[in-house]
Formats: sequence, C-alpha cells, structure tokens
Amino acid sequence: FAAVGHAVPLTETASSLRWALRLLALTPARPSAETRPVFVDDHLSDLLLLQDQPLAHALAAHWLRPLAGLTPRQSERLEVTLLAWFEGGGAPEAAKALSVHPQTVRYRMRQLEKLFGPGLRDPRTRFELEMALRTRRLMAQVRLQHSRVGRRTGRAVTTNFPPLVAERMARVNGL
Repeated sequence: FAAVGHAVPLTETASSLRWALRLLALTPARPSAETRPVFVDDHLSDLLLLQDQPLAHALAAHWLRPLAGLTPRQSERLEVTLLAWFEGGGAPEAAKALSVHPQTVRYRMRQLEKLFGPGLRDPRTRFELEMALRTRRLMAQVRLQHSRVGRRTGRAVTTNFPPLVAERMARVNGL
C-alpha cells in the first residue's frame, strides 16, 4: 500500500513526504489483489480538514451546535440534507443525491433555516457550515475504516480524535 506525494521543488520534498505519510495514516490498507496507491493531490482538502483533528472536532461542534437539541436521528437527517444541499446547489439535486422527494428537502431546509437563522444566506457561514459537515463526515469515515481494519487484523486501532456517536454520523452518497 502506497501514497504518492504532490509534485514540489526539490527543497520541499519533506513536505510532500509528510503529507503522503499522513494520507497513509488516514487511509488504512485494504488487502486485495488490486491495491492501488493513493495520491495526495486527490485528497488535499481532506488532509487540510483533518490536519488538526481536535480543531476539526471543535469546528464541527461549534457550527453544528444548533442541531444539538435534536434527537440523533433528526440531527443526522438535517446534517445530511444540508450537506447535500451545499454540494448539489438546490433542492432537486439534493433530493436526487438523498433519494428523497424534492419537497422533503425543502421541508428540511425550512427546519434548518429556523435553527440557523439568516446565517444560511451568508457566504462565510455557509462555507464554515460546509467545512464542519465535511469534517464530521471525514472523521466518521476514517474512524469506521480504522475500526474495520482493526477487526480484520485482530488489533486495536486508536485515533487522535474523540469518537462521535454512531447515530450522529452524516452519511451522504453511501459514506
């Protein structure tokens, strides 16, 4: 299993190596006949969001605080809907990604507007919220991958960030 760093001038090879090793740490090896290398250039935003995992957890906790009063199931649905809405650009696209009716997305977006207020119209707030949602999804995905590898190899796998409640993990497009 290998990671390929990004192309850099010779004087910055240590940086490229550091990010390739970090990507390897975040991407557990999957034993198969077709194990392919992972490329840092394909995961730059993931590496940026997860370079300081306690800070990433704090970001998610801060920006997603309005969802804290909901049940885990309600919170998960709204998180998934909001991220799909950000990624898709509107209700029809989000509905298609979530396999729900567009009216369901519109209803959930009205709920989110009540929780987050007019901030959902502010570009900076939208950016911060999308980072928080993506960070939460990435942390859950990494934790899940590491736990699968730990079960297969029979060894304990530890992480540097506190675990999220399983019911609170956002799942978008099968992630």
